[in-house]
Amino acid sequence: MPDNPDVRRIIFLVLLAAAPAAAEQTGECRFDPDTLSFAGTAAEQAACLLRKVEVLGKRKAQPLPPLFARLLDGEALPSAAMMQTALAAFPQPYQDYARIYAAAPLSRTASGLPALYFVIHDTSTPFYADQPFPKRLDTDWQINSFAPYMDGTFAREPVAHIFLSRYGQIWAGHEFQEGWRATKLESRAIGPASRGRFIHIETVQPRRLIAGFTDTGHTHGPEPGFSAAQYRQLAALYVYTSARAGRWLIPAQHNTVDAGIPDAHDDPQNFDLGRFAEEIEAIISPG
Repeated sequence: MPDNPDVRRIIFLVLLAAAPAAAEQTGECRFDPDTLSFAGTAAEQAACLLRKVEVLGKRKAQPLPPLFARLLDGEALPSAAMMQTALAAFPQPYQDYARIYAAAPLSRTASGLPALYFVIHDTSTPFYADQPFPKRLDTDWQINSFAPYMDGTFAREPVAHIFLSRYGQIWAGHEFQEGWRATKLESRAIGPASRGRFIHIETVQPRRLIAGFTDTGHTHGPEPGFSAAQYRQLAALYVYTSARAGRWLIPAQHNTVDAGIPDAHDDPQNFDLGRFAEEIEAIISPG
């Protein structure tokens, strides 16, 4: 190094300018645009991404069921037997559809990174404004119709890979091999580079206005938020997609994926994480 302090300073500034800048992480769970993953171990990521989503999108820490710590940071991988149990749990005609693609890999990003996150949404529709929810949510055909998600009512293309009705029927908007975007992280904060890293599941859940409000920024879902059939099929989809990935996907929620990004959605509401874990356990450890 030259003895001249001015020369040393110039060399230092040149080296500093040439050094690669650290990637800026996005959101509360710190998504890295270089690795296209959130911060921490798989279980630590799940703990952040599975915080309880309350009314108006407020997030509250909750214990991570031991099942997820065991699966995500353990050495055991999804087995062929688990895949078959998950397939057998699917209703027809989706079961036959899923069997066709059972050996196919999941989506990949443009840079070749495989799908890693299993994101749970709720549709937040139908919207009942200030009217009460129908009494039989799980069997009401208007609530559970897939037509609005198929016919362009909400978007030109289906907004998620899967739509799951309250009575457990499944409709595929996109096959899991297709990289798709359904969060602001993918569509705005990071963009196309992140597409293929996330699997998206929309669960049918209506909304109505919170008492005393008249704008759609103040709504709530029913309680319970999800039906028994939805938890069973959500678990089967998780095991099925994880088996196709060859590793346990990291479960997440729409709101927590986008946490810290302006105008983040507030779904899924009234999601029982313990019930989801129980249904997964029933598939991977039957008997």
